[in-house]
Amino acid sequence: MRPAHLLGSLAVSSLAVVGVAGAAVAEPQPSLSITPSPAPPGASVVVSVSGGCTASSATATSDAFTRSVPLSSGSGGFYTGNATIKRNARPGSHTVDVACPGGGTSTYSITVAGPSASPSPTRGVRGGLGGAHEGTTGTDIAIGVGLVALAGAGTVAVLRRRARAGA
Repeated sequence: MRPAHLLGSLAVSSLAVVGVAGAAVAEPQPSLSITPSPAPPGASVVVSVSGGCTASSATATSDAFTRSVPLSSGSGGFYTGNATIKRNARPGSHTVDVACPGGGTSTYSITVAGPSASPSPTRGVRGGLGGAHEGTTGTDIAIGVGLVALAGAGTVAVLRRRARAGA
């Protein structure tokens, strides 16, 4: 092959490669987001997809969702919908398929969180008597009653003296 032909075909193939790569870069890549992420089983989440679809709606399905999620288009090519994570969804990675009418299906991956470790009480709160109930004996009660009676007798004596002094 002559050098001129070689250079010409090299230039044409370079333009073809740059043209294809430029088209691929110019087209926005679709992306999926789940809010909150990761979500625990039973949680309500917002599914958002951007790019990759030109229809008025799309549908997201996953074995982690309780049902298929209709996604409606909003401004800027974003599609959103609400989903609920199944209560028995296993923690870890799950696939989400987003189908666009007249387009295709895109597959994404989401993460379901493990169950949260919330402390659960083993018994009720020790309140009420402030702990005085535990270990109270008959002797303790008798001493308490005697002190209350002595205080009452002292009060009566002081009031009688005041009444006599004032008369």
